[in-house]
Amino acid sequence: MQEIVVDATKLHDFARTLCDKAGLRPEDAEQMAKLQVQTDLRGVHSHGTRALPGYLSQVLEGKMNPQPELRIITEGPGFAVVDGDNGIGHLASTLAMQTAIEKAKVTGVAAAGVRNAGHFGAAGCYSIMAASEQLIGFSTTNTGHPSVAAPGGAEAVVANNAMSYALPIGDGHPIVLDMACGASAWGKIGTLRMYGKPIPKGWLLDDKGQPTDDPGNSRLLAPAAGPRGYGLALIMGILAGPLCGGLMACNKADDPSEHFFMAINVSSFTDYDAYVAELQHGIDKIHASKTAEGVEQAFLPGEIEWNNYDKWRESGIPIHRDHLQSLAGIAEKLDVAIFWEW
Repeated sequence: MQEIVVDATKLHDFARTLCDKAGLRPEDAEQMAKLQVQTDLRGVHSHGTRALPGYLSQVLEGKMNPQPELRIITEGPGFAVVDGDNGIGHLASTLAMQTAIEKAKVTGVAAAGVRNAGHFGAAGCYSIMAASEQLIGFSTTNTGHPSVAAPGGAEAVVANNAMSYALPIGDGHPIVLDMACGASAWGKIGTLRMYGKPIPKGWLLDDKGQPTDDPGNSRLLAPAAGPRGYGLALIMGILAGPLCGGLMACNKADDPSEHFFMAINVSSFTDYDAYVAELQHGIDKIHASKTAEGVEQAFLPGEIEWNNYDKWRESGIPIHRDHLQSLAGIAEKLDVAIFWEW
């Protein structure tokens, strides 16, 4: 068996303890655990607790501030920019989206940026924050270095920036689009390698710009859908980069990441109940739409992940042994006992 099923509550408590022992404030350790286990519950393990050893290693090595003094350095009625003080990106990003949400409830639309922070995990974490308060949420990022080529290129010029929208639908989980602008998230490639599965053709490029399926021979991604993914990655990197006081990815070395968030108050534009009724009508049609042979139904963006979430909250989360081994390694460094049995 490659996987071990772990209890979500125990995983949350374990992640929180790791963060606490690494020097994070108690409230920040709690927020980190909440976001990362939420991501694991949705089946996006590459951006959940599997990333935690990397974050905490940076803290322990003195490369990242465990207790950043977050501050809003500029703001107005519909905007704000947060300085992350070289802390873990989840913390400044949470403050930025919370700020955008509160401003959007007054102004209708608000945006907030983050500069000088680390990786922020899954983009969907922050768009979902807005959707849970009957707002449409958007989030994107400008990661630390380029890894995606332009169409026809043989050199990384844009980052594999993630982007996410979350749209409230009334009762039930929101529609969540959460995607990388490259052919795949690097974390997903790592997951495929972990499970011994092949890398799909067209995802990776060698140093001559030619397709390769050997991850050991490439740190270069093709853009998703060619020029479309390249264009999205470039624009997302500008929104979350220079707009927030950062650099374009092609000008970065080991510089911090930047992030960008937006909240849209549905009720400022239209009657919320009418909006929900129309979405539900459309969702019913999508679910009832004709499918190809062997396909049970059409799903909404993020719906498969929410199905995981609902199921695994009760039954436990299946996690690969290598993922747990990495967590066990950082736990040993921090003198924290693991809770699962091998």
